[in-house]
Amino acid sequence: MPRTAVRPSEPASQLTELSLAQAARLICEGEVTSLAYAEALLDACDRGAQLNAFISIDAEMVCDQARAADLHRARGLPLGRLHGVPIAIKDNINTAELPTSGGTAALRHHRPASDAIVVDRLRRAGAILLGKTGLHELSMGWTGDNPNFGRVRNPHAPDHIAGGSSSGSAAAVAVRMAPAALGTDTNGSIRIPASFCGVVGYRPSFGRYPLDGVMPLARTLDTVGLIAREVADIKLLDDVMHVAASGQPVARSLSRNPRVGIAPDFYLGNLDREVERIFTDAVQRLSTAGVEIVCADIPELHELVPGTAASIIAHEAPEMLELYLAAHAPSVTMAALVARLGDDLHLKSNDPSALAADYWRAIERRQQLLAVYRRHFADHHLDALLHPVLPMAAPLQAAKRVSPAPDVEINGQTVPAKLAYGRNVAPLSLAGGAALVLPAGITKARLPVGICLEALSGHDDALLQLGLEVNSILGPPPCPLRSNAGVPARSIAGPSACERD
Repeated sequence: MPRTAVRPSEPASQLTELSLAQAARLICEGEVTSLAYAEALLDACDRGAQLNAFISIDAEMVCDQARAADLHRARGLPLGRLHGVPIAIKDNINTAELPTSGGTAALRHHRPASDAIVVDRLRRAGAILLGKTGLHELSMGWTGDNPNFGRVRNPHAPDHIAGGSSSGSAAAVAVRMAPAALGTDTNGSIRIPASFCGVVGYRPSFGRYPLDGVMPLARTLDTVGLIAREVADIKLLDDVMHVAASGQPVARSLSRNPRVGIAPDFYLGNLDREVERIFTDAVQRLSTAGVEIVCADIPELHELVPGTAASIIAHEAPEMLELYLAAHAPSVTMAALVARLGDDLHLKSNDPSALAADYWRAIERRQQLLAVYRRHFADHHLDALLHPVLPMAAPLQAAKRVSPAPDVEINGQTVPAKLAYGRNVAPLSLAGGAALVLPAGITKARLPVGICLEALSGHDDALLQLGLEVNSILGPPPCPLRSNAGVPARSIAGPSACERD
């Protein structure tokens, strides 16, 4: 739904409601200054500090960069597509101006020499670094409960988890601290917090964005991804992030009513009743709007998915982290990093005799799954698969940290965490395709529920186009109650985060 253009004289709380595309356009046209917008976001960060969405913010730096952006525009110089817009960055993505901790104690003060390539692309488009967001330690979990920097809280219900590992990125976007954020996704780390926090999350096809300067977890699964409140903003960011490497974008269109598959036996098993209700309603709305729904199971997933991603991560993580330390933090050894890990996190030694056989079995299962996945799309002429991101809404924070996550209760039964969190996200992770999470509704307890559209690798453009259509059918994401997030329901007022000109 279009929003009214906001003038600089209007309340700062209205500035924070701007989408990424709206903020970029208004700053470019001189309707809003970058400084006014940055100050409004910084005020929101201050008011919502109890959510613990950020690990580090340098307000003076943000305001200095905003002033420079305004001066750049005033001089009539060329403007990038994100000129003067602050964007949040997950704290496992290198930034030269702020530390990159990975959420772990040994790297708390680690200052990379240069930005990751993905951050550099945002800067070249004129974006400003807002701050570094909280995450599950070393991205190795689904809750966002961090022993070194504290828990990231869900903006809709602070006693519930935000999801992980890109916890702070999703929470900050949901509560209007940032219009958009970068995260990473190895096995659900963008999709899960996007669903729990009620925002749009995009995991691109494997390899679509470069990983140079990103703290790794698994070299064959890791992706940088995007979080925003509208699919149009994801599309804008993807244009900046992807076109910089590949030249002119390839415009793909859906030549017919889109065909969307549902595989109920695997993806819809043991759903929380509220999640089932919301998903069923979303499917009905899509069908009424002309989306062709194709129900067809993928029985092979039951054999090929369990344990496969975990085996790959267990083998690749130690080697990749050691390579990252050697390249970006040579003063920190792998032994020193492991010695200071939280007591709930266990990073296995990359012992070939212990892990190699299991790893290669997992790689073989992954290749079989990819063939099954492609064949399913081809046999049923699908544009996308559709399923709930998770079988439940965000659980309550646990009393004790457990990585990757504690078990959960669904419909009165205890469900193992690896099944509850990992089942629906793992097939796409292993297939290396593209995924787009969209808010579909809220439970009676006012917790968001997300649905996920998945496409084959390389079909990102068509998926984003489909996402725009689905976004318009399902409507805008739920807005957190400002009192829940520590931000008063009234218009934001009070002293600015920066000294005004």
